[in-house]
Amino acid sequence: MKKPIVSWKVLMFLYALSVVLLWEWFIPIMDLTDFGHPSLFIIYLILFFALALFRLSWWVGGVIQILYVLWAIHYMYFDQLWISIETTGYILQDVQRNILLLIKGDLGELSNLFRTLLLFTLVWMIAYLLRHWIEVRRSMMMFFSFTIVFVALLDTFTPYDATSSIVRIMIVGLLIVSCLTLIKLSGDEGLSLRPKRLLLLSLPVILIVVSVGLLSRNAPVYPPAWPDPVPFLLSLSGVEEKGSDKGQARAGYDPDDSQLGGAFVQDSQLVFEASVEQRQYWRIETKDTYTSKGWIQDKESNKELLFTGEDLWAPVVEGEVSLATLDFTEPLPFLATPYGTTKISSPEGFDLMHEMTANRLYLLMGLQEKIEQYEMEFVEPTYTMSDLQKAEMVNYETVQEDLESYLQLPDELPERVKELALSITENETAVYDKVKAVEQYFKKNGFVYETQNVPVPDEDQDYVDQFLFDTKKGYCDNFSTSMAVMLRSANIPTRWVKGFAPGEMAFKASGKNVYRVTNDEAHSWVEAYIPEIGWMPFEPTIGFTHPTEIEFDISNESPEQEEIKKAEKPEVEKEKELPKKTKGSPAFDAFKQKFAWLFSQWWLYASLLVLIVGTCVVLYSKRSNWLPKWRIKQLRKLPNGRVKFEQQFAQLLQQLARTGLPKDTAMTLTNYAILVDGRYGGDRMTTLTRAYEMGIYGNNWQSQDWDKLNEVWEDLIISTTC
Repeated sequence: MKKPIVSWKVLMFLYALSVVLLWEWFIPIMDLTDFGHPSLFIIYLILFFALALFRLSWWVGGVIQILYVLWAIHYMYFDQLWISIETTGYILQDVQRNILLLIKGDLGELSNLFRTLLLFTLVWMIAYLLRHWIEVRRSMMMFFSFTIVFVALLDTFTPYDATSSIVRIMIVGLLIVSCLTLIKLSGDEGLSLRPKRLLLLSLPVILIVVSVGLLSRNAPVYPPAWPDPVPFLLSLSGVEEKGSDKGQARAGYDPDDSQLGGAFVQDSQLVFEASVEQRQYWRIETKDTYTSKGWIQDKESNKELLFTGEDLWAPVVEGEVSLATLDFTEPLPFLATPYGTTKISSPEGFDLMHEMTANRLYLLMGLQEKIEQYEMEFVEPTYTMSDLQKAEMVNYETVQEDLESYLQLPDELPERVKELALSITENETAVYDKVKAVEQYFKKNGFVYETQNVPVPDEDQDYVDQFLFDTKKGYCDNFSTSMAVMLRSANIPTRWVKGFAPGEMAFKASGKNVYRVTNDEAHSWVEAYIPEIGWMPFEPTIGFTHPTEIEFDISNESPEQEEIKKAEKPEVEKEKELPKKTKGSPAFDAFKQKFAWLFSQWWLYASLLVLIVGTCVVLYSKRSNWLPKWRIKQLRKLPNGRVKFEQQFAQLLQQLARTGLPKDTAMTLTNYAILVDGRYGGDRMTTLTRAYEMGIYGNNWQSQDWDKLNEVWEDLIISTTC
């Protein structure tokens, strides 16, 4: 990479614009897929260009970038803040295995971890190209054009709305192109282009682009003269025949689950904020009838009237009462509650109707009425391993009749689904162990979490059978429905649950964590009935962990129990497919909870702020002592010539002004040089001034002795620091 011919300030400005332009590629990817942790990639881009700005050796920068990528993968896939030897070894083994798969052409078998590594590699390649185009080619028109085409295609053929994105791309892109054009012209003419001069020359372009952008946003828009060609193109490709008649859905809660399957796009719209001490699953309703295509509530629910502010249900177990407050921005038709809810109250006051079969709550005045805030008391259920191990299949005999509806299966369910369920559970005795065996089956047999390439079953195809034996990829509905059907095939009563995952912790307020729950956190899981225990939640979806508390009160632990113990810890076993981390990743929540005490120590933050501000003040006040030495190191890297000497002379004038010897506007350079030499001795300033005037006014740069001028300049500017 050639050394840049512009100042570091101009480079930093261009690098920042490049990051913004590249970020426009990530925005639609996040909107259309379950792309997680985008901030880690942005941090990597900032790190890359920061290393480029400091002109570090290639091997130093390479080591720093490799360490960062290794840390980012640890954070994304192993819920670890620090790099460990064990997980690093696993990553190396996974990379080795996936390289062999890549050579064989088995792209569909690549692990998510390796795909993330490939994405980091792609981002590095693009960032390197951007740096090359800025510093060497001084042209970004190709990348600018590709960005416009990419976003325009997504806006045309996907649900992504690029209205604002196109405006941002045009403003940033034209600004980069104009700046690079000015730099290229100044370099061809041998002129110096300082940051202020570049900004002044670019100002007309900035004003024109911003004005046109604002005008286009507010001007009236005429309807298109031609019909939309997209439906016609999609019909030619056969998409309409294969896809669902609903089109591509968006993430979020939907009461209709009769037809499951198909892709959906992410929706980060906030639904509610939950103020609670620990992360919770937010339960809304259950369904009991599987139709081979989806779930319905077959029979009318018995209803009971409940009054807020009173004890609604007795706690399942004795324990500490916790409080949770939900504030809705997008009210739901039914209430979302944590497990173990005993009381619901609200400042508004309302009465509830409880549908007992569907296990859902809504306001008495009707489903059309929605509540914006309510508070709940709950006692988190806890289970002991000894009690769970006591429950066996024979214990169902006393409650078999009451649970008959939770064993329902459609007549057309393929026999191989039942055979698979029995083969998974036949070696276990306790009901709990059978359920855990099915839950863990998905994590050990190549199943992949996927939201885009998820097909809808054909008319003669079963939804669960398709997932278990044909695709092996899907999202929460696929995993939870398949687990429920397999448990029923093994004669274990099961019901399908809908609600929201815990969400992402945003901040702390009044001693509680505040979780932001968006439409992306809409989720489904499973509840199995354990004899003498009751309904117990289980989480089969890869990448999710239900916060079920289990006390291990027996000494001889089975492998299944060990698996439960490690549910909240990083998994480093060799799985064929690693989970994708969603926006509601438990890693981030666990990190914030672990260091929660830090957020309440205001004095620590105040001291740290004072220390940082004090350090900045001292560094700024003493900049005349250390800044010249740093500038000497930077300018030594530039080739001798006019550009370097002009920067040296400008830096010298700034340093002299900082030391109390500024140049008066009415004073000539010659008189000013005599004044400087009078303070610091010798004729060094006079020598530099003569060379500068010969070049500026006489255009005589070729006859200069650059080595001597460098030596004189360094000697004089060092003298000003004493």
